[in-house]
Amino acid sequence: MTGKHKRIDLEKEKVSKIFWTYAIPSLVAVLAQNTAGLVDSAFIGRFVGPNGLSAITLVMPFVFLFGGVGTMLAIGGSTLAGIYKGKGEYEKSNNYFVVTISLIAIVSILGSIILFYTGDLIAEILKLSGEVAGFVNDYTGVLSVFILPFITSFAFLFFLKLDGKPAIAVATSVSGTVINVILNFLFIVVFNMKMIGAALATGLSQLIPCLIFLYLIITRSSWKFTKPKFLKKDILAMIFNGSSELLSMASTSIAGFVYNALIISKIGLDGVAAYSVAMQVANISTSISYGFAESCQSSISVNVGAKQFKRVKKLRQYAVYSNLIAGIFMAIVSVVFSKEIISVFTNKSNIIQLASFILLFYAMSFLLKGVNIALATYYTSVNSPLISCIIALSRSLVVFIIGLYLMPLIYGKNGIWIATIFAEFVTTIIALIYLKFYPYGSLKNIKNDIKAVKAS
Repeated sequence: MTGKHKRIDLEKEKVSKIFWTYAIPSLVAVLAQNTAGLVDSAFIGRFVGPNGLSAITLVMPFVFLFGGVGTMLAIGGSTLAGIYKGKGEYEKSNNYFVVTISLIAIVSILGSIILFYTGDLIAEILKLSGEVAGFVNDYTGVLSVFILPFITSFAFLFFLKLDGKPAIAVATSVSGTVINVILNFLFIVVFNMKMIGAALATGLSQLIPCLIFLYLIITRSSWKFTKPKFLKKDILAMIFNGSSELLSMASTSIAGFVYNALIISKIGLDGVAAYSVAMQVANISTSISYGFAESCQSSISVNVGAKQFKRVKKLRQYAVYSNLIAGIFMAIVSVVFSKEIISVFTNKSNIIQLASFILLFYAMSFLLKGVNIALATYYTSVNSPLISCIIALSRSLVVFIIGLYLMPLIYGKNGIWIATIFAEFVTTIIALIYLKFYPYGSLKNIKNDIKAVKAS
């Protein structure tokens, strides 16, 4: 594979340089993407009200579910493309690219159709009525049109990073955030379009960067849009490798739906609104964690393919330790400035009080969240999706649901919020056990290399 533009050599460049060259753009990218959600919530909270915040929180688990399938293909395809690129099998690597984009297009169209009819289902299951039910329908109806650019942009971002161009990929993502801020102001504040305006702003802020990404892929990358070869074994390998991401997002969707239903039953819609605001800060923490974790994904995949396991170990250490430090920092900021942060999203005193209280519990989970995300992403990168899936499912569904049952029995109503601390703590123990026994994953074809690394 050759290209017209200079790219980073992921097999030979100094590990620390690779990490920071990718980490900084990766952090900017995920924070830019997350800022779109923050901007939506800030405008909705200030100019639409708590019912708008409740509506967007109730919709998000379903959006995550549809996005999870696309994410599975994007991460599974790009990881395998990176491994074969490291092996020097460039034609096969490129075929993973075109197959990934083709399958994402098909999945996105189906997802759009399903999401369009999801609003009524949410309202019926949660027994919503009045303004909240209307907002849910407005948001899902408009957002369903933009599923294709939303997921495709995510895939393009990964493949541009894999091609050694993280900075230009990030600049494109940031442009979407700027567009989102401008359109939110116009549609919500100026034209008073409420939830329709919020969804339209979010959708267009994904469509425009997607078109820019497409232009960059065609003109400034080594990836080529050739006729895809849909081989069953390749598609199954993509699905298997990216399955942990799908299951993670699907489990997050299920857990989020259960969480919302539990909050409505015990606290009411004000509880959902407060939870929505607290989650904006939690999402920043999550974005930073994924930023550090994903910054190593491409380079780890390539070095696994090239059997450079000492470099793989160093990259893993950078991701884990960076996330640990970032988690401590986010926890301190969230505890010290909880009310000031919450006030950005709403001026309702009861919501501010409850959201600040919720945030204190979530801050404690930040300490370990990044470590779990880094290790789950790492195991995907070394083509060990089963281990990745176990870690991801533990924190986002299995242990979390167990915590939702046990913690309220011990701590009463506050146990709802303590469940997330319980989930991250138990998951860290599970992840560290896997790291001890499977430090480089479970690839059969690299066992001898792993022994050599351990002996060195």
